[in-house]
Amino acid sequence: MQISKQIRLYWSNRAVNYSILILVTLAGIAIPAWYFQLNSLIIPLLLGVIAAALAESDDSFTGRLKSITLTLLCFAIATFSIEILFDHPLLFALGLAVSTFGFIMLGAIGPRYASIAFGSLLIAIYTMLGAHQSTDLWVQPTMLLIGAGWYYLISMIWYLISPLQPVQQSLANVYSALGDYLEVKSELFHPVTNLTPQPLRLKEAALNAATVTALNLCKMTFLNRSKRGHVDSTSDRFLSIYFLAQDIHERASSTHYRYQELANHFERSDILFRFKHLMSSQAQACRDIAASIRLGNAYEHSDVSALALEEVHNALSHLQQQHKPEWRQLLAQLGYLFNNLSTVERQLSNVNNPDVNQLEEGQLDDTEAHTLKVMWGRIRANLNKQSLLYRHAVRLSSALVVGYGIIQGFGLERGYWILLTTLFVCQPNYSATRQKLVARIIGTLAGLLIGVPLLTLFPSQESQLVIIVISGVLFFTTRLNNYGYATGFITVFVLFCFNQLGEGFAVVLPRLTDTLIGCALAVAAVVYILPDWQSKRLHKVMADSILTNKDYLAHVIGQYRIGKKDSLSYRIARRHAHNSDANLTTAISSMLAEPGRYRSAVEESYRFLSLNHALLSYISAIGAHRTRIDDKQTHQLVLDTHRVIHHHLDILGQQLEQHSPDCDTSEIDDPGLESRLAEWRDDDDSSARMVLQQLYLIYRMLPELHSLASKLAARVEQSEEEKAKKRKYES
Repeated sequence: MQISKQIRLYWSNRAVNYSILILVTLAGIAIPAWYFQLNSLIIPLLLGVIAAALAESDDSFTGRLKSITLTLLCFAIATFSIEILFDHPLLFALGLAVSTFGFIMLGAIGPRYASIAFGSLLIAIYTMLGAHQSTDLWVQPTMLLIGAGWYYLISMIWYLISPLQPVQQSLANVYSALGDYLEVKSELFHPVTNLTPQPLRLKEAALNAATVTALNLCKMTFLNRSKRGHVDSTSDRFLSIYFLAQDIHERASSTHYRYQELANHFERSDILFRFKHLMSSQAQACRDIAASIRLGNAYEHSDVSALALEEVHNALSHLQQQHKPEWRQLLAQLGYLFNNLSTVERQLSNVNNPDVNQLEEGQLDDTEAHTLKVMWGRIRANLNKQSLLYRHAVRLSSALVVGYGIIQGFGLERGYWILLTTLFVCQPNYSATRQKLVARIIGTLAGLLIGVPLLTLFPSQESQLVIIVISGVLFFTTRLNNYGYATGFITVFVLFCFNQLGEGFAVVLPRLTDTLIGCALAVAAVVYILPDWQSKRLHKVMADSILTNKDYLAHVIGQYRIGKKDSLSYRIARRHAHNSDANLTTAISSMLAEPGRYRSAVEESYRFLSLNHALLSYISAIGAHRTRIDDKQTHQLVLDTHRVIHHHLDILGQQLEQHSPDCDTSEIDDPGLESRLAEWRDDDDSSARMVLQQLYLIYRMLPELHSLASKLAARVEQSEEEKAKKRKYES
């Protein structure tokens, strides 16, 4: 029994499971190649496996069959094209440019096609590595395709053994991310004097972005097993748990009041500590749920968070019994928070019974392209300089053609590693390219320093094949989490593969030199060919975050007339708002990794990120407490306030989009609105008071948001003027 449990534990671990898959695949080639002494064929077979594994994407059984068929077709076109054009440099260069651009633009259709496109480019370069030794048109392409087909065969068997494991793993990742997010939210309840929430807000925004990414990846996993957004019955239970996670995320991301004011008033009380302990307990519950989902076990909710909730209730009741007038409003805020966390606790305890919160529209927003017309429409929409994908396609195709020119110009027999390095290192933006660049160089050096002594220590073919298999497995195990390690392992893999042909030591210097040249080309392409500096587009990302928040708020307010309803349109608006917030976090982080002269308004950008995330948190709080307001006077005040905020956010979005330093809001401002909101905040109707309070908090943020937008626009104007003067001076 214990052994069976241990096996299940290892099998549920994605890294272990995937490593075993790669081990079986590589060993399935290495052992027959050793037995039949097929040394000359082992390299294309293994490279075919690598290309196929890197091009693979998650899908249903029928979806996998379609993807594999399309992938092998693209692989065949790529590898045979290289063999045909290899001895015709001009045609080869033209074909390389056109095919690279075309394959990258396929990514506009969706992630599955982006993976296939990358794999096709990869197998084309793998064909180049051995083309100079190729004796005819058929041998090397056929071996590469056999290697790819072998991997897909084993992968399909793996899928049939555990068809739902990708769903379980992606859903478990969602709850793990939720646990981390709740943990950092709990830090805001540390009652210290003069609490400065902005650093915690920025940390919270980063973890919220990670949670949003996990939710989006999980959604894609479900969509791959759906028919136009309707998930099949086998995954239906997991889909309900996913919707539960979405609701928990909305409640976790909500903010009910200014935390620094709560800290100042309750610094001598333990009430905030109790809230902190409750949220930490619920964070641990999320991690326990993740572990249960991975193992396929029924989740048993711990009593720890339930007891923590009861202790918070008792402590809150004790404070209310003090009857201190100065605490009345603040205790109401804690009451809203308590009700929110009570609902989270109930949702966590219902994970094993997710149908309790069954949605009326239990379907997903299907964003997949299902027809050729839609596919072409997406590609055509990206055929312009404003498209990040178009810019990346132009940069990469140009870099590869220049790399090919260097190979031809200097007669580099093994120079095609230049193209391979450029393909891996050249990313859609400077920040990602820089990360790959450093990891690639360090990993290559480490791999060569380790691999060369190993070649001497293990001269026999059997031991070298073992190292080939092990290094290949370690490459795939580490490539997503640590690209530097992965590069080191694949360098060892390459050295030992070429040593099967007696060229192990001969490729050491070319591997290092080509890596440096390829990295230089990748960086030059990102810096000089249609550069995409984040500071240039940050205003658009900011505008998008404001406008999606505006749309989310409109959907939330609409439900205070009809009551709570988690409709598809509401969930789409909520997801777009969180996606935009995550994109803003990523854009600012990427800008900070860029050269100093390309950074702009760093402090203002951080402050804007903090305020935008606070805005999203205030809206999430209103969304978490959605209920119908029957009182006409209260509802009218809600509508009046929302109308003013809506117009402000609309103008703010335009102000950011157009880089306008001027902002005239005189026509939409209501002089008496703030006093009306302040009066209603003391009303006895807790639901009305809560929504009006949140709207009041949002209303108070607007002047600073407008001010930041003006400062950002002024910085851009100043920067443009300085550049114009510099150009005039240089001319």
